Amino acid sequence: LYFLKNQKNHCSHLFGFFSVFNPDAVKDVQLYKGGIPSKYGGRISSILDVRMKEGNAKEFEANGGVGLIFSRLAVEAPIVEDKASFILAGRRSYIDVLAAPVLDDASLYFYDLTGKINYNINDKNKLFLSGYLGRDVFNFDEDQGFSWGNQTATLRWNRIFSNRIFFNLTALYSNYDYQLAFEQNSNNLFEWESHIETYNLKPEFTFFASPKNEISFGGDLIMYRFKPAEATAVSEGSSTDIGLDDKRGMETSVYVGNKQEINSRLSTEYGVRLSSFRYLGATTVYEYEDVEPGIRPDIICETEVGNGEVVEEFCNLEPRFAMRYQLNDNSSIKASYNRMAQYIHLVSNTTASIPLDVWTPSTNNIDPQIGDQFALGYFRNFGPSNDYEFSVEGYYRATQNELDYIDGADLLLNEFIEGEVLSGEGRAYGVEFYLKKNTGKLNGWISYTLGRSELLIEGINNGDWYANRFDQTHNLNVVGFYDYSERVSFSANFTFTTGTPTTFPTSRYELQGYTVPHNDNAARNDVRIPSYHRLDLSMTLKGRKFNRNTGKERKNRDYWTFGLYNVYARENAFSIYFGENGGE
Repeated sequence: LYFLKNQKNHCSHLFGFFSVFNPDAVKDVQLYKGGIPSKYGGRISSILDVRMKEGNAKEFEANGGVGLIFSRLAVEAPIVEDKASFILAGRRSYIDVLAAPVLDDASLYFYDLTGKINYNINDKNKLFLSGYLGRDVFNFDEDQGFSWGNQTATLRWNRIFSNRIFFNLTALYSNYDYQLAFEQNSNNLFEWESHIETYNLKPEFTFFASPKNEISFGGDLIMYRFKPAEATAVSEGSSTDIGLDDKRGMETSVYVGNKQEINSRLSTEYGVRLSSFRYLGATTVYEYEDVEPGIRPDIICETEVGNGEVVEEFCNLEPRFAMRYQLNDNSSIKASYNRMAQYIHLVSNTTASIPLDVWTPSTNNIDPQIGDQFALGYFRNFGPSNDYEFSVEGYYRATQNELDYIDGADLLLNEFIEGEVLSGEGRAYGVEFYLKKNTGKLNGWISYTLGRSELLIEGINNGDWYANRFDQTHNLNVVGFYDYSERVSFSANFTFTTGTPTTFPTSRYELQGYTVPHNDNAARNDVRIPSYHRLDLSMTLKGRKFNRNTGKERKNRDYWTFGLYNVYARENAFSIYFGENGGE
């Protein structure tokens, strides 16, 4: 299971407090920021590769916990000993229950369920079936609020043809949806749901040509179904369907890559990916007039396209290269270049960290995003037993065809959204520092990134570079662990990020009795909401390892964890809005 991440993602619950990945079900996580292998594609930023546990094939095992914010339970056991096993892990928060007396009818909670079954057909064939169901809910009262969630299912067949050739065939389904509802009463309400469905088939081969040469090749087929809006508005008992038609696309790719050890000091990984995207019917295809950038264009032609017909087709070659040179036993240099193509686009005009955004495929009016990224880093271990790790890495990414909305754009429930956006250049650059202590009673790490992410789009911000929605100048994380004794340990986590860029009005005018905010200088993202920072502390008390009465090691061990979130009660801004004060 891997997540292809663009500049914005929602891999968290409760607005960033908890990861969407359940630690009880995760075996390994690997983040690719540079030097992305050719088998990955579809986004221009980074790859998060998450490997799930396969379940205990020997005996029943359960672990869980009960907390003040959420509880969790994970169960794993053999189905057929040494042949088939499963793991099932779930979590549910209940802030909505505990805070009910003070929040009236408001509620905020999440839940998720992760499962996997693996079956050894024989020594050369294995089957894996996994799934995930998760949701976040934020209700203002019983009738108003929003929610979002993911549902995925994956079936994978692993085949060993020989001791040199391995094969994986993966079929995957996912559905990401978000909902919004406002209800004054049964005669006056608004309900909106949007979702993106994907169907994915991936054949992958790995060939070990020699102990120093690993060749991989395969392909990818993805079918997209975008549902921009299933929306209903009821006014004084009169219902109106204001939903939008589906959009469909098909992405295909083939790739080949080679991981090669040149000598004892130099190793490389290189390859190429050929990707294509087809924007498909049935749909209505619009052609817009040529106007000055920033002006909303009129439609000059509408064409109805039948189901499955190709409206527009794109094709891109994506070369990849990465190298590692070992300077000595303790230090190395890494360099990489990769070109990535992204055929789906995110359009957002909110600073709030909620996933109620607009996703749209590349069309006859919107070209795919292309990103070229370079990275160069220095990595070193030091200390008597390599107790410390240090790295510094610089990066630069240039992108083509990044989207942003025109001034005064109408993005939601708009059939003509292609006329509300413009495309241009993007750039992201910076340097990342990382220091980690691996040993001793006190250990942990510090990471700091100094970076910029900017756009240059004719017709926006007077044609000058400006910070995009996801720009963070400073990003600092400090994590520490202290083992006070064999049974007692402490941890601390501090995070700081620069506030999100946004645009504030500089004036206002009256129109038919309504106050309309206005930006006189046509600037975009020229101010920021306050910086985000918080400190979390926790203490863990482990149960006794040996039974007091018998002296034998206990089979089951429990532990208590006491945690404090946001210790100094920092009031981080979730969203900023403006209102009139006495007509002034």
